[in-house]
Amino acid sequence: RGMEDCPFCRTPAPDEERALAMIRKRVVAGDPYAMFNLGNRYCFGRYGLEKDTTRAVELYERAAELGLKDAHYNLGVTYMMGKDVRRDTAKAFRHYETAAMSGYVSARFNLGCIERNVGNYEIALQHFLISAKLGHDDSLGDVKRLFIAGLATKADYAAALRGYQSAVEEMSSPDRDEAKASGLISSCK
Repeated sequence: RGMEDCPFCRTPAPDEERALAMIRKRVVAGDPYAMFNLGNRYCFGRYGLEKDTTRAVELYERAAELGLKDAHYNLGVTYMMGKDVRRDTAKAFRHYETAAMSGYVSARFNLGCIERNVGNYEIALQHFLISAKLGHDDSLGDVKRLFIAGLATKADYAAALRGYQSAVEEMSSPDRDEAKASGLISSCK
């Protein structure tokens, strides 16, 4: 038995061809996680599929319509980057916003970056404060940079730091530390 076995039933993971067949069957059944998963396979050209960003976006859109925050986040990234699709900041913002409201911390951080880049520092700060308090490293760094630039108060930075430390403490565990030390995982975000 290896590391790729099912963590619940301990059966070996299926080969890529069988896994792809199982994913497609779940897509037909309307499973948003399967749609997202298949979209990722198309997006990155995995499991023997040719890279097809258009098909990936279609699958992400279907999963997003069914409320999957991960799909909203991937759509935000896809439209923001404009790689293999037309760049559309408004669509990216809308998808990031939906993902952030569902609790996707990196989406909240990306909203802060968008607002900061267009000069809306107060709104950017609010996004960074929320994501920093949820344990997002880069958000804490951005709050600090806004504080140094005089665009955030000492109280803002202190609150972000306290919230960040609290989130990190809440997420820490001996098992996680052991996995980090052994090299099984590189980051615990």
